[in-house]
Amino acid sequence: MKILLTLPVFLFLVSAPGNSQQTPLPEQGAPPTSLTERDGYVSANNAPPSTESFEVHVVEEGDTLWDIAGRYLSNPFLWPQLWEANEHIINPHWIYPQDSMLIRAITQITEAVPPPAPDAGPATEAEPEPVAQVRLPATPQLTSEATLETPPVILALPDLPPTLEVKAVDLYCSGFITTREISPDLNVMAKFPVTESVIATEGDYVYLSRGANSGITTGDLFTAVRATRNVSSTRESVGELGRHYLEVGQMRAVMVQPEFSMARVLHSCDGIEVGDVTVSFDEIDFPELPSDRPFDSMMPSSGKITGAIAMSRGTLSNSGSPLFGGTTVVPGVSGGRLGGIAGGVVSEGQVVYIDLGDRDGIQTGDLFLIYRPLDTSSPLHPLPEEAARLLAGQRQVVGELVVLKVDELSAAALITFTSGAVFSGDSIELR
Repeated sequence: MKILLTLPVFLFLVSAPGNSQQTPLPEQGAPPTSLTERDGYVSANNAPPSTESFEVHVVEEGDTLWDIAGRYLSNPFLWPQLWEANEHIINPHWIYPQDSMLIRAITQITEAVPPPAPDAGPATEAEPEPVAQVRLPATPQLTSEATLETPPVILALPDLPPTLEVKAVDLYCSGFITTREISPDLNVMAKFPVTESVIATEGDYVYLSRGANSGITTGDLFTAVRATRNVSSTRESVGELGRHYLEVGQMRAVMVQPEFSMARVLHSCDGIEVGDVTVSFDEIDFPELPSDRPFDSMMPSSGKITGAIAMSRGTLSNSGSPLFGGTTVVPGVSGGRLGGIAGGVVSEGQVVYIDLGDRDGIQTGDLFLIYRPLDTSSPLHPLPEEAARLLAGQRQVVGELVVLKVDELSAAALITFTSGAVFSGDSIELR
């Protein structure tokens, strides 16, 4: 393949159809200086590792990734995906005539050869098919020694042990409460294209406010987080637990410039907004849970560490938006008999935050029973005095939770099983 040194191809972002104003990409930097001559042409890019399984476009004079994406992908705004599939292209702003661009994978289709017919052997006269014999069942004879068959089971209520599986979305979208300071310097400063939207979801591209000068490299993984508000324990003896952060999505850096970088959204827990803070992605080593975990509403105390549910994730999911505000007020439930639901009403499969953490020796994978004092009041009639004394101090176990991630004073946990609604303020005990 051949290339001309004097004809590098620049890539610019232009406005979407209908817009009169062009939107150029931020400063591209100096042209590459490390050029290599191969097969009669010169390029700063490498040759693709293999082209056998791909449709290939050979760059011509005047081509840009914008033009090529419009030609093959029917949308020039998809040029970052085209560049992401061509890792041998070092800088998307500098491609050269005779560079090879991998467009799309080619599915190899092979001709299937039918298996040979089995040897039928010598031809014989076909025998007539036998006629089916139908016999009526004999009439049962009732005797004095006859026994009745066991009646079928109409309704069976099997035990329901906690069996909910922990999924990746539970681990990496649960959020956390922390006493650590999280710097807002690295954040989502724009969505690509910058003129279309301020919310990014899976597959979208965003600009990050830091680049190579801050140590960011291509391939780095990040989590976008959003601060909501400070959270306190429902137990007065514990007090404040720290600042709550929603985890709103994970991203991977695909282009890095000195002062900024571009990342692709790999997964979105909620829509990633312009202004959301970005932190390094940390992989969680989650242990396998035991399958034999019996459950009974009257299970006795284990005598191990106890704590309480402080808040549910759902209660805070609409708080802290950098663009649209949000409220932390739940109308009508700030006090009185409904005050218990101000921290959220949850059931199995939902995330809560507990007031136990690293300082208490809590670890990822720890299992807790959820319980509350047995309610001896009756809206219909008062209990006899003897019954009230019998039930005083008794508890009712209402569910189970497993710890997902641990901070200094708190932990995020998944409700694995409930026999009823779970509220903030419910007690927990290590199994």
